[in-house]
Amino acid sequence: DLFNQDDPFAHTWAWANGNYNPTGIRSVASSERDREPLSPDYKDPVVTSGSDQKSVIQPKPTNPTTTTKSPDNPVIPGGVIDVDANNGGGFPTLTSSFGPEFDFTSSFGLSAKPFGGIGDLFSGFGGSQWWKGDNVCIEREESTDDDDKNEDQTEEKKNETETTAASPPDTFTTSIRLSNCFESSNKYECITKINNHGVVKTFTVRYKCCYGYKRESGKGCEKQGDLKPILDTLTDMRVDEFKGLIKGAGLESMFTDGNYSLIVPTDNALNMYNDKLNDMNKVDPTRRRRTANALSNKDLVLSHTLEGFVDLQDLTNEQLLKSENNNSTIRFNMYPTQSREKLVTANCARISKPNVLSKNGIVHVADGVVIPATEGIESIIRQHPKLTSFKKALEYTDISTHIKPEGHYTVFAPTDEAFNKLEEGQKQKILNGGGCVESILKFHFTPHTVCSSAIIGNATTHNVEGDILNLERTADDELIFEGKAKFTEADIMGTNGVIHLLDDIIIPTSGLYIGSVLRTHNFTKFQEIVDRAGLREEINALNNATVFVPVDTAFETPEAKKVLEAAKDNPEKLKEIVRYHIVQGQLQSSDMNNNLLLETNDYGKDIRVNLYSTLPLFTNVVNRATVNCAKMIGFDERACGSIIHEVSKVLVPPSQSILEIIDSTEKYSTLRTILKDTEVEKILQQSNQSITFLAPTDETFAAMDEKEKKVLLENKEKANLVLRNHVLTEVLCCAGVGPQSWGFSSFVTTLGSGHVEIGRSGSQIRINKGVITSCDTLATNGVVHTINKVLLPRRPQVSPTIGGGFFLFDI
Repeated sequence: DLFNQDDPFAHTWAWANGNYNPTGIRSVASSERDREPLSPDYKDPVVTSGSDQKSVIQPKPTNPTTTTKSPDNPVIPGGVIDVDANNGGGFPTLTSSFGPEFDFTSSFGLSAKPFGGIGDLFSGFGGSQWWKGDNVCIEREESTDDDDKNEDQTEEKKNETETTAASPPDTFTTSIRLSNCFESSNKYECITKINNHGVVKTFTVRYKCCYGYKRESGKGCEKQGDLKPILDTLTDMRVDEFKGLIKGAGLESMFTDGNYSLIVPTDNALNMYNDKLNDMNKVDPTRRRRTANALSNKDLVLSHTLEGFVDLQDLTNEQLLKSENNNSTIRFNMYPTQSREKLVTANCARISKPNVLSKNGIVHVADGVVIPATEGIESIIRQHPKLTSFKKALEYTDISTHIKPEGHYTVFAPTDEAFNKLEEGQKQKILNGGGCVESILKFHFTPHTVCSSAIIGNATTHNVEGDILNLERTADDELIFEGKAKFTEADIMGTNGVIHLLDDIIIPTSGLYIGSVLRTHNFTKFQEIVDRAGLREEINALNNATVFVPVDTAFETPEAKKVLEAAKDNPEKLKEIVRYHIVQGQLQSSDMNNNLLLETNDYGKDIRVNLYSTLPLFTNVVNRATVNCAKMIGFDERACGSIIHEVSKVLVPPSQSILEIIDSTEKYSTLRTILKDTEVEKILQQSNQSITFLAPTDETFAAMDEKEKKVLLENKEKANLVLRNHVLTEVLCCAGVGPQSWGFSSFVTTLGSGHVEIGRSGSQIRINKGVITSCDTLATNGVVHTINKVLLPRRPQVSPTIGGGFFLFDI
């Protein structure tokens, strides 16, 4: 529920990078900080007063581009939610492929509020307007959008030939100015874009409490008391173990003379870290050396140290900062919680107390030790002694080609122990590139960082294929993946993501053979036919195929029973039935077109796909699909090498044209006589048609006025005119007819001079004033419906004596 707020049929899984925003709220990118010097004549685009324009102490720039994020992100009960990977993916996002975009602007419970309502128009006349008060500092940025243009484009312009006619000046171009202001918990920001005859400049003015001041309870910027040096602040916070590390490493002068921000582990966290190191040293010294956990006191302190003043409220999710320990990275993640505060992590260590200000730095207290990330997740997988099987299986996939060094990923990695739990045959298939290994392993990758501390109770996320993943933290503090696999080790940090080790491997539906999917989804009748036909191995070996599977109730219809009875003792006939439900190529619902003919595995016989709109108010919205007029009631279930769609009927190939059906059906004898030697007769036998014929029975003709029936039987020209009104120019299945609604009508064009009105009332389908009494007799060139009324053409009223009626003998 947390991460799958979009239509699953709308996914397109192109392997390209991009952002996906399931809320539909557009993110607005701000200009690059200090991108160019402010021009000498720079003026604030938004005139303000009442604030002291003081200099502001800024943190060391760590990311050249800042982003103004979407407001009011949905907070969903549970734990972690999908978060923005800030274009660091590599796998497609959900409009491309890897990961929805959840943005975080403000910190700890307050969201940014963009301009967007009548109330905002008048916000300048009410409220506290704290940014106009005292102790407010101002940051300004100015940029020209032309700076972003590709150098190749500039060079291309230089190389334009002189013969190219110069464009005349655009006399209508003028200066356009657009502004957007919003307020968060710690700042008020206005972004103004000015287009002056095609040159676009962006001005950003940002109001924040000056350093040492903070907004409290919606008030203005109030002083936070007398700030102490950072080492004295550590003493007051009682983080004695970390301060002892600083002293033992001889770094006291560094934190006395410079400006730094510290991620400080609690005493308990450091003690647990040291105990773990001691245990590891006793049991597995090789692993201890490999994971570089044996840091010196100096390196450990520097791994928690950032240069400058780093306010967590100014950071974005998945932002990477360089520590003072050889520029090792610290990854910051922000997760919303039920209390609408952010859960912030640094290399997956939860920040329990953020933004404690000191005279020469900022202290953030963490519940864990920040282990420096020095290797990418691929390198970690290659070297980890418990991931040899996982590593081998990965070599048979293209996953590594989509993992970018600058990306943000989570790998739920099954250990060798997990692979050993598989049946030996299946294990060997996966380790040797078979058994749909790519689908299985992709199920274990996400396009964003999921830290274990963000899993609170039950939580969900999505993987790179868009599948929902269920995560759980039990009452015993165990972490469970997909209700089955336990975390044996969590939060192995890489420079481009995090790895969690699992004691079990999850085989998703997309990794199961079709036979297994049929069993797990209770398609028992179709599975029985497959087994009786001896096609279990053939259907499990399908690669790049689509299977239309009838529901069990479909086999109870008289038509289905007749077909199965005829093939009862004939395995070849049963094979034909199964193969007629299979087409080559993985056809997803989003790839279907109306009147699409698909060749089946049954000697190339066609099945016909039709798409319909059954919504009276939204006639351009396709909401229903049929296959051979069987309604599709389940879509896009993935199996190993195949796509499965669920249909309401057993599919049977048509063997006759529309005319042949009429010739061979006893109740259409009168119709056959009327059709003979007409133009419509020729149309109904043409194999290249895709039409619907509304066929009146002998009983229907018997109820007609004798004079009118005589005209139809004797006058071929007039008969042809009437019959054209029974030919619809498209394939209309009964399942494609929507309900009638007052004030709204649906029409279908005929071969006649106009159209007919169609609609469903309960189980009854009406065509003009007639009712369809028998639906969906399939033909090779369309479909036949039996109708209980002859559809006479209409013409305008010409005489009061006629009264708007119509008489065939007057044609």
